[in-house]
Amino acid sequence: MNKLHSIVSPKTIAIVGASEKFHKNAGRVMVNLEKSNYSGHVYLVNPNYDNISGIPCYHSILHIEDDLDLVCVIVPADQIPGILRDCVKKSVKNVIILSSGFSEYGPEGARREEELREIIKDTDITIYGPNTPGFYKFVENWGISFSPRFEPRQFRKGSVGIISHGGSLGRAVLDANQRGLGFSYWFSPGNELGVKTNDCFEFLIDEPSTETIIIIAESISEEERFFRLLHEAYLKQKPVIFLPIGNFEISRKAVKYHLGSINENTIPWEIVNHPGLIKVESLNELVAAAWMFDTYGYGKGGRTAIFSWAGAASIYLADLCSKYGISLPPLSEELSETLKKITGVDKHFMNPLDITTVVYDDLKKLTASLLALCHSGEYDNVIIPFPFQVDYENEVLSLQIRALMEEEKCIFIPIFMSQGYRGENAIEILKETKKPYFFHESTAIKALGSYLAYTKVKIGEEVENEKVSKR
Repeated sequence: MNKLHSIVSPKTIAIVGASEKFHKNAGRVMVNLEKSNYSGHVYLVNPNYDNISGIPCYHSILHIEDDLDLVCVIVPADQIPGILRDCVKKSVKNVIILSSGFSEYGPEGARREEELREIIKDTDITIYGPNTPGFYKFVENWGISFSPRFEPRQFRKGSVGIISHGGSLGRAVLDANQRGLGFSYWFSPGNELGVKTNDCFEFLIDEPSTETIIIIAESISEEERFFRLLHEAYLKQKPVIFLPIGNFEISRKAVKYHLGSINENTIPWEIVNHPGLIKVESLNELVAAAWMFDTYGYGKGGRTAIFSWAGAASIYLADLCSKYGISLPPLSEELSETLKKITGVDKHFMNPLDITTVVYDDLKKLTASLLALCHSGEYDNVIIPFPFQVDYENEVLSLQIRALMEEEKCIFIPIFMSQGYRGENAIEILKETKKPYFFHESTAIKALGSYLAYTKVKIGEEVENEKVSKR
């Protein structure tokens, strides 16, 4: 069984270092658990208190009669060896060390970390950390965290599991939860004294509520195991969206001081290709791709149309589609004739589609054209640019997109391209759907390209398997 199963499903938790100073990290761990949907028993441990907010506080975990599934430690680093020895005496199975002050602090910290390793040698104790921000279990609305902005009852559950080196980038991605991207778990195992990135990876591959996996990694240890797990994820149809960081000399040096690990021979990710690995270059792109998978699964197919009333915008997006491998099949003669009748414009309509500014004077022509395109059955995906703000036009278009999203005949890629004000009602209308919408056209098209490339392979495999089974 994976090391993480008992860590994320404890029936009893002890918080060593619990404090009544709720504005500080040690105090917030308890507060955040109280906010959570955690249903197990929580014990507080701190020799400086008899109780905290009326809850009994033990002077040592050795004074707790109950078995402890998880001990969460947030005290100064020099006190942790003694606490870990108590964990050995009490036969604790899992310890999460939130405290920093170990190998990321230099030689003295590395010595402390080695001391911890010696203490647990030949025991069954699993350590998560040290120097970790914790973990979030979105599927059950709880987690271990000292974040001042931890609101587990507002978690939006979804199918995306995330592993990040360091808390800052992980939390930056987790903030997309507010926009609609749903998560299953977040892991950030810190210095990886016990639980490794690969352990988290393996857990998410086997975890049934996780369908897409995000990895933000400064370095990869156990490279052979990583690539074996990557292929296993691919066989289980779980795309891995990967943002490698620490790729240049100066940043590789910084990795040593962040995680206490040496990254001198980083994997040359630019030449690594695997059909199950989606490499991204930014957080925007990472979130965009994950949001596509979380919302639409494997979609319906790759037939894509650009729907626009602005010629230059449609041409620009067609360039990006070509760049990122998205094909734009031509409109049928029947659909082209239908659009002529709707718009009253006698021109040859093509994909990318420019229905012209004639819609300014009659917004019904705008919505009717979009309806005709979607109901034609000719396209699986529709890219819709909002080039700039035009009175009520963007609002009307957003309302129509929202209605069509409910029909689920097509996947929509709305892109707000204006470089100015971003508080217009059209955006608020689409926010309500919790489905992807975008502000960066290159990010949107690149993410769609990655999504379609992955799903094309998987859909192709399913078709081929179906043919084989019929033989």
